[in-house]
Amino acid sequence: MKKIMKRAVAFAAVISLATAPMAFAGGSVGYGDISIYKNETLAGKLSGQNPVEDGALLVCDGKCMLKSEGISLVAADQSKMAVTNGEGTFNLYVQEGSVDYVITSNARKIAFYTPQGTYTVAEVVFNADSSPVVKGSVVVDSSGKTEISVTEGRMVFATADGMKTVDADHKIVLAVAPEAGGVSGLGIALLGGGSLATVLLLASEDSGGGDTPAPTPTPAPAPAPAPAPTVKKTKTTSASPST
Repeated sequence: MKKIMKRAVAFAAVISLATAPMAFAGGSVGYGDISIYKNETLAGKLSGQNPVEDGALLVCDGKCMLKSEGISLVAADQSKMAVTNGEGTFNLYVQEGSVDYVITSNARKIAFYTPQGTYTVAEVVFNADSSPVVKGSVVVDSSGKTEISVTEGRMVFATADGMKTVDADHKIVLAVAPEAGGVSGLGIALLGGGSLATVLLLASEDSGGGDTPAPTPTPAPAPAPAPAPTVKKTKTTSASPST
């Protein structure tokens, strides 16, 4: 009986060890209540812990979490996103909402796709004097403007304006681009196409997201008025009438 129990425990341990890594093999795992959309149609609802299909549009019903190899995402209520797992790149598409990310491995780059299908690819740089982690967030508003912030670590972004380094407590704002020929941003992200995004702003987190106002020029002092000319009064004598 004891041998049978030992074999059962050993078998259960082997099963758990074998299935744990497979949760991330080639995909992601979702946590929470998530609505799944395919071709703009509701395809199903997930609750609890479930594997998530690459390329499906995920809408969080309340706060939800997504985990992949070396990357964790926490999305706010009603955020809309999709992910695809490549061998060398993790693709994150955020259509709208706020998504926090935690990256614990620099084995893969991370590509951020905008609703218009433009993208930027970032390399992860860990701080040598701290734990190997990079944290930050992606915020996309209703107009499609994408703001990527870094709160810990450093990321180097490839953009249409060249390589941009974003340190901790700084952010990069990508310009809103025109829609690409009727193809959705998600479709472009799934195909791995699109064009590099243009940087609208690179600033510190406490800048409030607005452009730095230009300094107001100091007006030149008005010239002092010239003194009025002095008019000399001349004494006039009346001519005596002739007699």
